[in-house]
Amino acid sequence: MAWLVLLAVLFPAQTGASCLPEAIDIGQRKYLTNVNGESYPIGMWIGDWDASFLTTHLLKIIIEERMGFHAEAKGPGPDTLSCFYALLGCKAPGNSSDRGCGQEVTYNHINLEAWSEGYANEWKLIQSRYASMAPVDVGSMGYVGTASFFIRQTVQSHSYHEDGTVLDFYRGWNASWSEPSRYFDDLAAVSRDLIVPCSQTRFMATEANQNYLRITGDHAGVEMLPDGTLAAICPDGYFWLSPTCRDDSTRCVPYVTGGSGWGLEDLMQKVTSYDMPVAIGVAQSWSTLPKEVNVFFYWWVPDTTFLDLDPIEIVFPPYDFRAYTSGDKRTVAASTAITKIVSQDLVTLAPSVEDLVRNLRLGRNDVMNMLKDMQDTGDSYATVACRWLQSNPSWQDWLPDRTKCSPGFGLYDTAQDAFTGTRADPTFLECRACVSGRYSSRLHDAVGITHVCEFCAPGSSQASGAALQCELCQLGKSQNISGSQECNRCKIGEYQDEPGSSSCKPCSGGTTLGLGSTTLQDCGCPTGFIDASGGTANLSCIECGEGLDCPALATLQSLRSGSSNLGSQFVASILPGFYSSMAEPLDLYRCVEAATGTRCPGGIPATCTGILNNTACTDCPSGRHWDRSEGQCEECTPWQQLGWILAVAVMLAGLVMVYYMMTGQKTAKASVLFTATCAFGMTISSLQSVGIIGTMTVRFPEGLKDIYAFLQVFLLDFDNFAFSCVAGGSAPARYIVSVLVFPGAVSWLFCCHHASKLLPKSLRWEGSKTKSTIGALLQLSFSTMSTISMAPMMCFSHPNGVFSLLKYPSITCGTEDHTVMLIFGVLLLLLGVLAFLAVCTYAVIVVPRWSSNGQHANVKAFRFLLFRFRLDSWWFGVLLLLRGPLMALPIALATDYPPVQVMSVMLVFLVVLIIQANSWPWKVPLLNVLDCFIGFCITMLVASNSLYLGGLEGSMKDFADGVSSVIMSMMGAAVTLLFVMTVSALTFRAALGGQQELIAFNLQRTPAPALLAEALQTMSAKLAEMDRAGLEKALSAMGIYDNKLLLASASLLGTEVVPSDADELARRYCFRIGSSSFAPPAPPQSPGPAKNAATSKAEAAKEAEFGQSPSDLSPSNVRAEPELANTEPAEGASGLSLCHEVQQAYI
Repeated sequence: MAWLVLLAVLFPAQTGASCLPEAIDIGQRKYLTNVNGESYPIGMWIGDWDASFLTTHLLKIIIEERMGFHAEAKGPGPDTLSCFYALLGCKAPGNSSDRGCGQEVTYNHINLEAWSEGYANEWKLIQSRYASMAPVDVGSMGYVGTASFFIRQTVQSHSYHEDGTVLDFYRGWNASWSEPSRYFDDLAAVSRDLIVPCSQTRFMATEANQNYLRITGDHAGVEMLPDGTLAAICPDGYFWLSPTCRDDSTRCVPYVTGGSGWGLEDLMQKVTSYDMPVAIGVAQSWSTLPKEVNVFFYWWVPDTTFLDLDPIEIVFPPYDFRAYTSGDKRTVAASTAITKIVSQDLVTLAPSVEDLVRNLRLGRNDVMNMLKDMQDTGDSYATVACRWLQSNPSWQDWLPDRTKCSPGFGLYDTAQDAFTGTRADPTFLECRACVSGRYSSRLHDAVGITHVCEFCAPGSSQASGAALQCELCQLGKSQNISGSQECNRCKIGEYQDEPGSSSCKPCSGGTTLGLGSTTLQDCGCPTGFIDASGGTANLSCIECGEGLDCPALATLQSLRSGSSNLGSQFVASILPGFYSSMAEPLDLYRCVEAATGTRCPGGIPATCTGILNNTACTDCPSGRHWDRSEGQCEECTPWQQLGWILAVAVMLAGLVMVYYMMTGQKTAKASVLFTATCAFGMTISSLQSVGIIGTMTVRFPEGLKDIYAFLQVFLLDFDNFAFSCVAGGSAPARYIVSVLVFPGAVSWLFCCHHASKLLPKSLRWEGSKTKSTIGALLQLSFSTMSTISMAPMMCFSHPNGVFSLLKYPSITCGTEDHTVMLIFGVLLLLLGVLAFLAVCTYAVIVVPRWSSNGQHANVKAFRFLLFRFRLDSWWFGVLLLLRGPLMALPIALATDYPPVQVMSVMLVFLVVLIIQANSWPWKVPLLNVLDCFIGFCITMLVASNSLYLGGLEGSMKDFADGVSSVIMSMMGAAVTLLFVMTVSALTFRAALGGQQELIAFNLQRTPAPALLAEALQTMSAKLAEMDRAGLEKALSAMGIYDNKLLLASASLLGTEVVPSDADELARRYCFRIGSSSFAPPAPPQSPGPAKNAATSKAEAAKEAEFGQSPSDLSPSNVRAEPELANTEPAEGASGLSLCHEVQQAYI
């Protein structure tokens, strides 16, 4: 509202008196009228400085009184940049954070006194971003202006005479040897109420701040806001401080500018580069603040604002054109050509007014004289401008010839309200831009050269105004009416292959790609469809499914041949990773290596890599095998066949060795050889798990595919190792061979067992040990057996709706071959996987009873399941067995749904990991740590695969590949450590003769038995001295975990330490298996004194477990037993009786 009042004062309404003689009456003046019929006055946007006010009013008088248009002064804008945006039509041109651009109509048309050179980059940006609305520079005002940085003359004189400081030269401001703040008011003296907040100024201009950062490298002076704006940092929200005084603002010389920040980025670069201690702000009232406070300030000439201060300009390095145009503003700004700016549509709405603006020329002295006149007399801008016009008639040369029309314009009769082709009577004539449908044609008559607007002929059109010629209708278009604004596109079923046509040609087939077809060949199918008819006469457009790339005008012929008469961009093709036959090219199959396209390169139908054959390029010819590393079929060699024979022999011999390695005496303690065995088994199990993950149907990083492919060998997927060279090319045969490996290995062990009866007695195989060896074999290969048994159930879909086996893609689900494989797979699942799992589950349930009842032969038969784990975590082997089939099951049930596979496999590993972390089951502490770490790595590896469920590109793909590679490397390091443990343990045993535990494996030093014995006896004596009430009171104050620890200790002592021959029934209620179950049978002895029996028992308990953390003794870990008769134990009851009591108390 304040600005409206100011404008009313500066531009009083011309109600009666006119400035110029023969002025056009206000009632006869015209408004601008746009193509939408909207009328409005000519908008004259003013810059907020005297010269702009003065020259704008001068031109306003001429436009109103001589040109006969209504004109309205608007603004003022804080700077020239805001004037650009005002003429662009922006709603808030002075708001640097949101100028409100993007309007279709501008109501501001003229701006004078534009200092454009300082905003060259912004001008280019506007011209490129808003090309259809960008304002137009129509030339110089006739003089140049200078804008720079000034100080008061008194300040310059004072500094020079006091200590010789030359403040009118930029080097005199260097903070290293000068303290210029002494000659100015303190920064604190400037009221922040007089300063515009930084957030409302050009301190928020991203591009300007980017230039500042690039030139100065001052990262501490700018910051990136959450919305992406690079803003200057104002510590107090009002002033930006240069680096030399940023730490001590009292050394800063206050500097103020106006508008939204005139010359802001210029001075920021200068003060930083030349170590000038300056605090920069934008004044609310720039014209008054430098007069009230002694500051460093921005000013320009021509202008009278600060003439009374006798300003002195600060001298900077000479103007560098190249640097300045690239954004480097450390040199002085060049003298600026003061220009005139008009809106882009003014030439159309009022061409005569635009000519007037173009012709306007003033001298710098003219402007300065008018400004001095205004300062001396105190008259208004309007009065001073009118006085100058009256005394300087030369301005009349600016008036244009109303009938001399420029190219793009034509004669217009305002009386008839129509364009005319003659200017015989110029009374009511003027020039107007030719409207759409017309073009500007040159007319040479007796008066001279002008232009008239003619209609466009049929077959041509003109959509834009002010055109010099009509455009012929392009191909695919026509127009049969003259004076048309645009040509019409040919309808569906028509085409036009000639320019400048008045009608379209019919398409014989009646179908085209769309509107505006340009050739006969356009009569085809659109993108995503293919013509399966074989010609254009009867098109048959079929939608292309997954795996088929169908550009516009694709045909079945071009798909088969791989070429088209229209060019390669119109050829349909099969995408890499898919396959179809030449007979049925639209019946697509998905290849098993779709991600890389190794087997199926795509292109034309029936294309495979090398000499691969069969559906989806799955098989090599007879006598060849697929070499993944080479990406082609290779010849089978005799060495490969011999290698498989040797491998089978080594495997059979290895099974015999396993018998002797796995059937040694097992105790509660972990020997070196035991550790090596466990580490080896854990290594195989981990590699099997990663191999199963490799069968998932998610995408994998390119760098890990070979690793996953290699690990398939642990799932008995031998195809990558020339298995077809010995098993033949038949997929069912290869699968049946892999199924028979398991019963074959079991049969071999039985045969060895019976054959050993022919050997000396010491070398004969024991039945329980043979069973344990078979169990160990099945346990070690359980995950592999689970995956192989479910392989015939893993069917994935092709784009044509057919399903194939994931592992054997040449086998179609539902066929006879698939049925045979399914029968063998189900038999292996029932008789191998589920039967073995059921037996192991039963054994885990009853083995505590066997142990307590002395059925040690039964326990030894399942030593493969028990010996690796602590005797109070005997059940953990079944959980590990379950992990294999539970991993393979989601891949079989959700083969086409990778997200389900990822979530299910992660759930399996997380559940196992939680239980393992709670029970800490392995006898060797280091194995517990490594197994948990490997489980964590595998879980994260599966989680990283979820990143590939969607399309990945660029940096996100690089990130996902990196994460997967790091996790795989971590797991590889853990597996390598397991291997090193195995080798080290064997070396320690064989080479060094070691039999005891290693500190590195136990993660601690094992306490000496003598020390523990002494501690237990001492504690037992003290406990015996306590009365029952005191003991109960002490126990009641303990927490739940402490109580569990005592129960576990009681269970351990009752089973392994305290002699308990007299109380065998109490064994049932201890939460562990007795180590005596694994001891060798005691040799017959003659009856002896009780002391000898006790001593034998104590020696059998030497292997008791010491230094191990107790497991969670929850009821879920203990098999429920019928309650004992409620009897009182006799005095001096045995340790197992004590265990019984503890158990009853816990239950």
